[in-house]
Amino acid sequence: MSIQRVICALLVIGATVFKNVDANASQEYPTKPIKIIVGFSAGGGSDLVARILADTLGKKLNQSMVVENKPGAGGVLATKSVAREKPDGYTLILGSAAAFVINPYLTRDIGYDPINDFTPIGSVARFQYILMGRDNLSISTLAQLIDYAKKHPDALNIGSAGIGSNTHLVALSFMAKTGIKLTHVPYKGTAGALNDLQGRNIDLLFDSVPTVMAHVAAGRVKAFGTTGSKRESGLPQLATIAELGTPDFSASNWFALFGPNGVDAAITNKLNKAINDSLNDPELQRRFEAGGNTPLMGSSTDLANLVQQESAMYRKLINDTGIRID
Repeated sequence: MSIQRVICALLVIGATVFKNVDANASQEYPTKPIKIIVGFSAGGGSDLVARILADTLGKKLNQSMVVENKPGAGGVLATKSVAREKPDGYTLILGSAAAFVINPYLTRDIGYDPINDFTPIGSVARFQYILMGRDNLSISTLAQLIDYAKKHPDALNIGSAGIGSNTHLVALSFMAKTGIKLTHVPYKGTAGALNDLQGRNIDLLFDSVPTVMAHVAAGRVKAFGTTGSKRESGLPQLATIAELGTPDFSASNWFALFGPNGVDAAITNKLNKAINDSLNDPELQRRFEAGGNTPLMGSSTDLANLVQQESAMYRKLINDTGIRID
């Protein structure tokens, strides 16, 4: 046999061996603990969702799940770091709409491509927002609020977590849908805005259900409506903004698991099934509901489509308004 044929034969054998090794690794996965990276500090909304999921997901996979917090730059540092990890299914990130469909279009060079640098694994949870007013605001209903704002443009102000934040974009979308103008007051995070709303220093604020549900229930703020397609289970008496006369308005945020680009399809499918099985678990559902989160099930393809669709929507809104944060 010629040297060339020997080399070719060895290459074929080597490729077959490596292919079989990869296939076996996919079948045996997971053989060691899996990390879920969270781009924010412990105790926050995304951290709590990650830890609730990890508790149940670890049982479904018969493997330890480790939640690791890497705060910084609004989740950008963690997202960039996961994009550079080995795509073996052992390092995932709990991504959100902010990281994957908003921030990349607000910053000229964010350092990662939300579509091409990641493997969509599975959706986890969705939460909506509540439009709130200070407790002594003379306006009592959403219809009165819209009517007053139309007659008095910019007379009412609305806080947000900052320029280009989810809460800012929700407010812009609400103004566009209702034809009103409010004066924007940006903060460095919603904590300061919520404090000022309760302190009667600003008039209005959109904030997430998990963050403000207790404040609304206690009557510390005035609630005008929620932004989802259906009423919030923890606040069933509070109607949606769509129900109250703006049927084409809705806004929500979500959490989902992503891996680096190139995660094997067999591993992706195994993880996705385990995630959906976890989201069907009654105890997880109870814990999610208590925190204002709704399980968001679906395939990895469903998640990829969600990112594509919302990217187009937010890109248009950002371009139309000319918002930039750099």
